[in-house]
Amino acid sequence: MHRTRMSMDGLAMGPEKVSKLHRWILSLVTVNFDLEVGPKITSVYPPLRLSHVESQNIAFSSFPDSSQFDEGSQTHSFRIRLRDPTGEDWDSDAPRPITVDGFIYGFSCFTRTKDASSKRGYQQTSTVVLTHLAYPSLFYTLISKLGPSFMNHGGPMLEAACHNIASWPDPVPGTNIELGFLGTVIHAEIPNAIETQQSMSALPPGQMGESDIQMLVSVCPSEPPVLQYLEAVVSNLWSIWECVVLSEPLLIFGHSPVATSIVVWWLRDLLRPIPLSGDFRPFFTIHDADHAAFVSTRPPQAGLILGVTNPFFERACEHWPHVLSLGRPSSSRQQSDKNGIVIGPTPGWKSTHRRYTSRDHTLLKQLEQACKGSDHAKWCDLERLGSEALRQHFTTRTTALLVPLQRYLQSLIPTPSESRSNLANTGRLKPFSDTAFFASLKTHGSPLPFKSKARQREFYERWLRTPAFGLWLARQEEVVQGVLKGMV
Repeated sequence: MHRTRMSMDGLAMGPEKVSKLHRWILSLVTVNFDLEVGPKITSVYPPLRLSHVESQNIAFSSFPDSSQFDEGSQTHSFRIRLRDPTGEDWDSDAPRPITVDGFIYGFSCFTRTKDASSKRGYQQTSTVVLTHLAYPSLFYTLISKLGPSFMNHGGPMLEAACHNIASWPDPVPGTNIELGFLGTVIHAEIPNAIETQQSMSALPPGQMGESDIQMLVSVCPSEPPVLQYLEAVVSNLWSIWECVVLSEPLLIFGHSPVATSIVVWWLRDLLRPIPLSGDFRPFFTIHDADHAAFVSTRPPQAGLILGVTNPFFERACEHWPHVLSLGRPSSSRQQSDKNGIVIGPTPGWKSTHRRYTSRDHTLLKQLEQACKGSDHAKWCDLERLGSEALRQHFTTRTTALLVPLQRYLQSLIPTPSESRSNLANTGRLKPFSDTAFFASLKTHGSPLPFKSKARQREFYERWLRTPAFGLWLARQEEVVQGVLKGMV
């Protein structure tokens, strides 16, 4: 493969087209492996003004820590913090990235091919989509098509991709839109808000073509099925869900960024509609600028979900209370690189958490059967169905968690007459009282299947102390204020 085919040279769009492109993505990036410095950004389009730290972070996050194959491709994602540019010497007048939440999302297709002209005997390249939108299902689909097409046909595929994206309608919240991309039509459902829990609404018969794809943009991609990475911890999934909603820090260890990024996005989705109160990183490397803040002898940050593959983290994070190691169950340490060298912890769940709720034993049995399949095609179908059932089950549990709080919240909403007689506090909820809430909980209970009344109370006592509760209550007050102000 000749390197000049991989160039973005000559790719140019007018300012209006670039502006339309920026509604959906920040830039397309190519990263090659440099024997002197490691992964290095070789081109960015449209041009983006990145600091040295941001460029290095993107480059290293675009490559796996170690390759699992001699030739082939794999797709993963990452999330990096946009840095304060103060003190930077810029050699470009390109625009700085504009983000929604202070983070850049990267979706990378890493490809390794044999190359006799290289000292190492092969070429390693990543094609990356950088975006400000946390829409994993959409951008995994795009990079899975774009990466291989770019490697096979070069720069013209990037130009075609840019023009396709620039022609899309605006990403208006709460809409269903059609997006054409490299010969495929994507029927995409945009959530009302980033905390909205999306559920599939079937399209009328006849609207889907053979190459069409239907998706909920904010959820974890359905391929590969997440269950294949969770086989060793199927019976522990209820504990893992509780840790996520209780804003506990989780270290997710996988043999590749493919595995960690899928699982981290899946766990992040299960939190909805509870607001995100911590940080999450689908694939985190030792080169990340936040490494010193996240990995130290201090207790990890509340709500942090960190996806890692480097064995360094096993020792550096041994004091973390919860470690999820992905893979199939094994009686021995089975994760290894392509040379057979064992890396990382044995697949399983190591945690100090004591579960509050009961498992769904019918679902557990279904999942265990799905993981035992010997026929590969049937096994894949079962894991796909099992993954869908898992998401449905745990998103339902997250919604059920909030039922007692929403019930009590109704008693805090001022009546129209109270609002009119107290104009100074129009739209304000009455103060939240823990005592009154637990009295309501004792009377009405929770739809979650707690092991006992005592465990139910302990769970909600913990949840009220999480940063997620404060954010959730603030969002509820915003909604109530909007309604009440309209009534005055």
